[in-house]
Amino acid sequence: MSIPRAVAVVGFKDSGKTRVIEALVKELTGRGKTVGTIKHTAEEVPLDTPGKDTWRHRVAGSRASAIMHDNGAAFFIDRHFTVNEAVAKLGGLDFVFVEGFKSLGTLARILVPRELREIENLSSGLEIAVVEVPGVRLRVNSGIPVIPLVNVSELASLVEKKSFKLLPGLNCGGCGYDECRDLARAILSGDAEAEKCAAYGSGGFVLRVDDQTIPLGPFVREVTTNVVLGLVRSLKGVKEPSKVELIFEVRGGDG
Repeated sequence: MSIPRAVAVVGFKDSGKTRVIEALVKELTGRGKTVGTIKHTAEEVPLDTPGKDTWRHRVAGSRASAIMHDNGAAFFIDRHFTVNEAVAKLGGLDFVFVEGFKSLGTLARILVPRELREIENLSSGLEIAVVEVPGVRLRVNSGIPVIPLVNVSELASLVEKKSFKLLPGLNCGGCGYDECRDLARAILSGDAEAEKCAAYGSGGFVLRVDDQTIPLGPFVREVTTNVVLGLVRSLKGVKEPSKVELIFEVRGGDG
């Protein structure tokens, strides 16, 4: 599965983050892009409707439940997910917008301040734009583009130009930078590409173990790719593959 480009829409409570995401989703979808969203909340809100069947299943002790119909599905899983794990569950997308997660340093950010002084508190060096929602006027001299939400087409074009694949947050150093945040800043400044990340390196080879992305050096990536491709090509009836996925369970493992 390809890894989508991701942007965090960041602001304090009632700043208009959801309005910004709504506008961007509508604009990019209209351009033929597939878009997903993830929202973070610090509040203990119910993830299901009390009294409904799936809620009753979970109250009875089910750790994971799902409800499905012909046009969609909803899953309720009672454990913490990282942003990267959640993105992987969303399926193949072009873009993902993350609402909240102010401390996340692995993706580009759009700031939605209620007033000028909030920009400094929200900034992390990964900002691609500051959005003025209706009713807010800002005078910013920081070099970050300030875009009124009514100009959502301009904002969406900036997202298409500046956003990059969500980095894994492993801080493994395989890219030559100490932390993923440093690589993200280098990408935004034009000094690096997301493919420099050891987890997403050349050849599109990604290893995930128990939903955790594992960084691989160039040698291991090349050897593994060649071995798997050699086996696949030797199978009767297999044409020249363009994408190979290999998933198996380890006997004796916890999963």
